[in-house]
This record gives sequence, C-alpha cells and structure tokens, in this order.
Amino acid sequence: MPDRHSSLTSSASGGTPGQPPTPTEPFTTVSARTEWARLHSGFVYIGIVTILLGPLLPHLARHWSLSDSQAGFLFTAEYSGSVLGNLLTGLLLPRIGFSKVMAISFLVFAIGFSFLGAGPWPLACLLIFLYGIAMGLSVPTSNLRATQLPSANTAAAVSLLNFSWGIGAVLCPFLLAALLPSLGLRGFTASLAALALIFSVLYFTRPTTTRVRTTKPPGRLPGAWLAQMRHVSAVPLLLLFFLYVGVESALGGWVAAYEKRMPGMGSSTWTLAPLVFYLFLLIGRGFAPLALRRLSQAAISAGGLLCAVAGAGIVAYSQTPLLLQAGAAVAGFGLAPQYPLYVTWFAETFREDANWLGALYFGGAGLGGAVLPWLVGIIAAHTNSLRAGLILPAAVTAVMVILSLRARPRSVPA
Repeated sequence: MPDRHSSLTSSASGGTPGQPPTPTEPFTTVSARTEWARLHSGFVYIGIVTILLGPLLPHLARHWSLSDSQAGFLFTAEYSGSVLGNLLTGLLLPRIGFSKVMAISFLVFAIGFSFLGAGPWPLACLLIFLYGIAMGLSVPTSNLRATQLPSANTAAAVSLLNFSWGIGAVLCPFLLAALLPSLGLRGFTASLAALALIFSVLYFTRPTTTRVRTTKPPGRLPGAWLAQMRHVSAVPLLLLFFLYVGVESALGGWVAAYEKRMPGMGSSTWTLAPLVFYLFLLIGRGFAPLALRRLSQAAISAGGLLCAVAGAGIVAYSQTPLLLQAGAAVAGFGLAPQYPLYVTWFAETFREDANWLGALYFGGAGLGGAVLPWLVGIIAAHTNSLRAGLILPAAVTAVMVILSLRARPRSVPA
C-alpha cells in the first residue's frame, strides 16, 4: 500500500494502478488538503441535489397532479441530462482541466435551480434536465480527481469522498422538512442556486500550476473503443455502472411515494424512508474504508449486493412504514460501498485511458438513472401497484451480484 509520497511520485511519472495520470502538478500538503476540502464540500452539495427529487416527489406530484408514469419521467429528465453531462466531461476534462469543468458544472446548477418551481411541469422537466447536465459534469470529474490526488489508499479515498455525498443525501430530507414550509419551492431552489454560484466562483478562481493538456487524448478512433471493450472486465463493469445508479435512484426516489400510500400516512406526514435509506448508505460508506483493511474489494462488493437484494425485497413487499424503513436501511447499507468500488475498479483497469473512457462509463451510469426509476413508474401505472414496480430494483440487484464477480480489476495489457 503506497504512502502519500510514493502515490504522488508515481502519479506524476505515469500512474499507479487506480490513478489515471494527469499533467504533472506538484501538490504541496496545503494545496492537497485545500483541494480535498473543496472536493468534499462540493460533494455534500451534489448529494443534496442528486436525491432532491425523491423526497420532493410527493409534493411535486400533488402540485401538478402527476401520474406515476409522469412522476417517474422527472427522474428520466434528471439522468438524461446527466448522460449528456458525462459525454461533455469526456470532451472538456482533457482540454480545460478539472477546475474549469467543476466551475462550469456549478454554474449550470445555479441556472437550473434559479427558475425551478416557476411555471408548468414541462418547464420543470427542462430545468431538471439542465441540472442533470451539471450532475453529469461534476460527479465523474470529482471521482476521477479523487483517484489522482495524493492518498494512501485510493479505494478508501474515493469511498470517503462518496461518504460526503452521503452526508448531503441525508441532509436533504431534513432541509426540505425545515425550509420548504417557510421558503416554499421557489425560495428553497433559489437558495441552492446561490450556493452553487459560490462554488462556481471558488473553482473559477482556483490557481493552477500547470498548463491544461490541449493535445487530443488517445484512443478516440472506433477501433480503440472496441479494443478496450474486449477486456474481460469492461462490459460487466459498464453494466454495473448502469444498473447501480438505476437501482439507487429507483429505491431512493420511490420509497417516499410508497410510504405516503401506506395506511395512516397523511399528506402532511413527513416520510422517513428516504432519510433512512440515505442515512444507512452514509453509514455504510463510513465503514467501507475500515472494511477494506480486512476484506477484499470483491468480497465487500458481493456481500453488500446480497444485503441490498434482501433489503430491496423487503421494501417491495412491506405493508407498514416500519418494515419499509427497515428494508430501506438494509438496502442502503448494502449498496453503500458499490459505486466507490466501481470507480476504483474502472481507474485500476484502464489507468491512463480512464479519462477518455469515463464518458462511456459515467454516461452509462446516468442512463441507468434515467431508465430504471421511469420503468418503476411505468410498471406501477400499468399494474396500478407501486409494489409491482419496486420488484424491479430487487431483481436487478440480484443480477449485479453475478456481474460483480466478473468486473474485478484486471489491468489492460500494454
């Protein structure tokens, strides 16, 4: 396990497994700590806005009198934007660098939230699509940056970064419950826009010590893409990116609406299921770096997915809020280590090609978030049962257990 110095040196000279190389940048202890702080605080914000639709869905459905299929399309709008943002990341990151991409992403967040809640449902879909683009720019850029900064254990560092995302996700239902009644939807989203603007300024003004690489990244020809996809881990890992984000957003997005429909739950009752889901996702990501000291990454991934299958099954077949919350807790805890591990496996597998291949993998993740929650809504609308729709995430998670056994990192031959 490399220490900070060796990790820094090898990253600058060509890249260790798990750390795609970037143009040489002489990190000092202070500059590294400052950048880690900026990454973590930004990821708290991203965690809040990523899961915002879930706790807000019952309010939006009442406001616009939406069917389950229409409500599910809001997730499609968000994650379709995320796919486009992922593709733009692959184009922009090698050309303008990390800081400028992050600055642009937070600026797009600010534009999207400035007008959300003003106007009809189609306008809201457009604005949600817009802040989905910002998600697609910021999430992969931050995760890839975490694999490049000095750290003793790359997988643990990425897990801790995503732990900060979990803090934001847990805070989101609290913030909605505390601020939505007094500020209203427009006031709440305007506050998010103001915060995004602050982050955008911080990244635009971040000093850089290197030139941005302007040469065209290698491997853009179709043959090079196909060559990378022939790697034994490539397709299973791509499917895991797609399915994981779909499952997380489907469960986290629909449990609030499911809880609202249970006996004894009034329209003004605060739903706890999304909070419990993301709280245990946060707890699991907090434990992940400790578990990585004792267990292999493959064992943690497969064990967590089995736990998530059980939790998703409990969610689908629960008939009381308490049982639903218990299932959400088990599912959240099991899903917790998955995404950070997949990002680490991706970086370790493709190494110097990770930056340009990131558009495909993170784009696949966004596409999963666009498709699976909408399918849950479509199934629920056709069967007149949200429970039937929620069986889908449980079945998909079971498939992920098999895929995780084939997606373990095996470095691409030189």
